[in-house]
Amino acid sequence: MLPDATRLLQHHFGYDGFRPLQQRVLATVFEGRDVLAVLPTGGGKSLCYQVPALLASGPTIVVSPLIALMQDQVARLHRQGIAAVTLGGDLAPGARDAALREMTAGRLPLLYVSPERLRGLAPLIAARGIRIARLAIDEAHCVVEWGHDFRPAYRRIGEARAMLGDPPVTALTGTATPDVREAITRSLRFRAGAATVVGSFDRPNLHFAVRRVSCDDERLARLVAVVRAQDAPAIVYGPTRNLVEGIARALLGAGVAAAPYHAGMQAHERRAVLEGFLDDRIRVVTATSAFGMGIDKPDVELVVHWTAPASPEAYYQEAGRAGRDGRPARCLLFAHPRDDAMPRRQLEVTYPRERLVEALWTAPALRQRHAANVLASVDRLAEELRPDRGRVEWGGVRRRRREAERRLAAMARYANARRCRRASLLAWFGEQVRRCGGCDVCG
Repeated sequence: MLPDATRLLQHHFGYDGFRPLQQRVLATVFEGRDVLAVLPTGGGKSLCYQVPALLASGPTIVVSPLIALMQDQVARLHRQGIAAVTLGGDLAPGARDAALREMTAGRLPLLYVSPERLRGLAPLIAARGIRIARLAIDEAHCVVEWGHDFRPAYRRIGEARAMLGDPPVTALTGTATPDVREAITRSLRFRAGAATVVGSFDRPNLHFAVRRVSCDDERLARLVAVVRAQDAPAIVYGPTRNLVEGIARALLGAGVAAAPYHAGMQAHERRAVLEGFLDDRIRVVTATSAFGMGIDKPDVELVVHWTAPASPEAYYQEAGRAGRDGRPARCLLFAHPRDDAMPRRQLEVTYPRERLVEALWTAPALRQRHAANVLASVDRLAEELRPDRGRVEWGGVRRRRREAERRLAAMARYANARRCRRASLLAWFGEQVRRCGGCDVCG
């Protein structure tokens, strides 16, 4: 089927052929097996399910984490002459039923949904007798990173798969450690004979560097100088909404065309920033982690982190949005000895003390003394651990907290150790570096 897939690739997407890693994924797909594809940023992951969907005898359901990402992909497919629909966020009246009718008639090869929407949609699809050709999980690392402590619907994708008649699965991500890969395949209920295709995480065109700072004033001054010195598209990541707005104002004051992007903005505001960035009217986007997944901006030459994210996975995902065109690009992290204070405070919110949680379960009147984000974690843990059924088992929650702490420690080592930055990052993903392509330690 590869020749037919290649012809569709050329006709709809304008590429001459598939890359070697894409061919390995496609070979597994065409054999009807489950596959986890861990391909580097810019490796063409979406083509690994979009093109096979055009050859399949039934629709492919794509589970994606962000509404904006789904909308962008569907709009792009429409421009390429491919029928696709997204069911996410606020639906227009009748949109779901219209999509189901198109699927029943065989006129809709690709349906994009959020994990939350999938659970309610699966029984409706099954009731209509629609045979799903394949279930694709985009940004599959979210199954592990978000499934327990942020979006529990990710934990239930395996259940939805069973409701849909157990179609084969293609799971795709840009970064995943060996442990995370195993957790993804287990959660998605991969069958015997499943394959894992892992590309190299090394991006030789990226230069990694850490700059130590003594205070936020120095951090801002260095940031402004770095951005002004490089007249090219850039992304600056910050940990909070207020901070990325403040950074954008500082850059604008320094004569840089910059704009903030975060989840607290209205959808039309985020869309305007993204469009301005894509067409080069906005040179620098200052963003929280809400920005970046699926953004097709290959010429970003600089990614700066105001402070270290909570994990090497998050850092490599975000830094990897530089240099997707293969040209040299820089990934810069500012570091201060107390930078881990905020993520550690967040850990206390995500994993409140067990004694406190159990007290709030048994004495709801105490809730008024605690912040809404803590109470949200308490309720989420109740849903997971089910104290109404008797004594709870905290082992899984404790393991997740220890793993989160291990990730924080790994980022601290990356920032503080005087060893090859590239080797430090890639070792986290189980890969050794033969030769550093460039970092501030190796030159």
